[in-house]
Amino acid sequence: MSDTYDLVVIGAGSAGLSAATFAAELGARVALVDRTRPGGDCLATGCVPSKTLIKVAKVAWDMRHADRFALPSVTPEIDLARIGAHVQSTIERVYQFERPEVLRDKGIDFFTGGARFVDSDVVVAGERVLRGGHFLVCTGARPISPNLPGLDRVSSLTYEDVFQLDALPEQLVVLGTGPIGVELAQAFARLGSRVTVIGRSGRLLGRSDPAIQEIVEAVLRGDGIDLRLRAPAEVVEPLPNGGLQVTTSQGAVAGDALLVALGRRPNAEGLDLDRARVAYSDQGIAVNTTLRTTNPRIFACGDVVGGPQFSHYAAWQGYIAVRNALLPGTSRGILAHVPRAVFTDPEVATVGLTEPAARERYGNDFVVRQLPLDRVDRAQTDGETRGFVKVVARRNGEIVGAHVVATRAGEMIQEYVLAMNHGIRLDQLASAMHVYPTYATANQQLAADFWTERLLTGLKGHLIRLLARLG
Repeated sequence: MSDTYDLVVIGAGSAGLSAATFAAELGARVALVDRTRPGGDCLATGCVPSKTLIKVAKVAWDMRHADRFALPSVTPEIDLARIGAHVQSTIERVYQFERPEVLRDKGIDFFTGGARFVDSDVVVAGERVLRGGHFLVCTGARPISPNLPGLDRVSSLTYEDVFQLDALPEQLVVLGTGPIGVELAQAFARLGSRVTVIGRSGRLLGRSDPAIQEIVEAVLRGDGIDLRLRAPAEVVEPLPNGGLQVTTSQGAVAGDALLVALGRRPNAEGLDLDRARVAYSDQGIAVNTTLRTTNPRIFACGDVVGGPQFSHYAAWQGYIAVRNALLPGTSRGILAHVPRAVFTDPEVATVGLTEPAARERYGNDFVVRQLPLDRVDRAQTDGETRGFVKVVARRNGEIVGAHVVATRAGEMIQEYVLAMNHGIRLDQLASAMHVYPTYATANQQLAADFWTERLLTGLKGHLIRLLARLG
């Protein structure tokens, strides 16, 4: 016996939840399938647990440095088992809004089991046979396991199991200089681990603007993290004391725990996509700009298509995929510039072009404005002056990139995302009143500097000054 749906969504992470909810709101009959419970990586092993741990580490750091605020400094007792229980309780609090019962109330039928395509319009999920008018595949990604000699001889961690630790590693070795490795390296260092980060690249957060890379490197070194950059790992071997040793081009590093954070690989295997005539490779499922696969009835989105891997992008693509599957016309589901944030302390957030990329694309037709965070009054009151706001714009004020390092960078970047999406120029941001004192006033300050300089330059500026003197 089979059940028939307008849309069958395979994968209940950020993309799947967004897609299924929107489709149900449109009145479609929707099935949502996942191997485990709803929520995906973001809930179980990604955004929610990592940001909870980062917050705990920040509180511990603030306790040790309370003398910055004329308070007695305190050395906290770190019990990783208790912290782990706190992380899990946070996960459960978020999960209560994504439980199968909640989905059912929205008109979504949830099925647990690994989905496999039988043909172009049928999938098997566990013991259920589901027929669909359309399908959406959003099965996410998994950690990359590098071909590193000796790695199979030691016990290593990834973001999938690091939050299950019940004891703080004395010496943590991190392979990888991307967002996951950098965030967790700082968190464990602030909880009390001695941390070494090993990376093939000469910079942290390799896609970021050079100014961001410099400040993040300085911050991590200030937290006591040993950065071994341009030092690719060559071999891993167990030590007699139960620990391990990673040999790099710059020497050996010993530790009692190893975190492998070298990226993620799309989960496109095991779905029998060939039976549904859907093309895929190690880089993910092939889609066009509307997120349609090589089978016109099947769409794919999120991490499984191999693009930028962010929960917010996956959720947005889930919405667009449903729009394109169930409504007339199409919308573009691939963005050229996806906003992103790294939740170190201070946070890093960026959207659009870096300064070198703008120079390559526009030649001399661009300007850069940068405001140090110590110019922002709220940053001074909070004692959080490390960072800056940097905007890359065309000479006419069109914003083509924004880069923020600040305690609230993830929130501050939203203004630039909105501006770039709707063609709001940098000088126009200056005229929008910002609440004082907030971190967002930095955006207005920078825009006002740009607007004033543009207004008072050249003949126009000379005339304006003359008029001002004449009253």
